[in-house]
Amino acid sequence: MFKHLPGRVELALFAAMAVVCVAVVELIGEPGAGLFFLTFPVFVFSAVLGLWKSGRLRATDDFE
Repeated sequence: MFKHLPGRVELALFAAMAVVCVAVVELIGEPGAGLFFLTFPVFVFSAVLGLWKSGRLRATDDFE
C-alpha cells in the first residue's frame, strides 16, 4: 500500500508545479481563467505518476 504514496521526488515535483501554477495565475491576473488552464497539466502529471507508481508505465520484458 505504501508503494503507491508519492516519495520525496514526486512531492518536490508537485511543489515545484504548484509554485509555477501560482506564478502563472498571478501573471494572468484572472484567477478563474488561470486555474482553468492549469488543471490539465496537473491532471496529466498526476495520471502519469499514478501509472508509474502502479507499474503499468514501466518497461517490462513481456515481449517474448
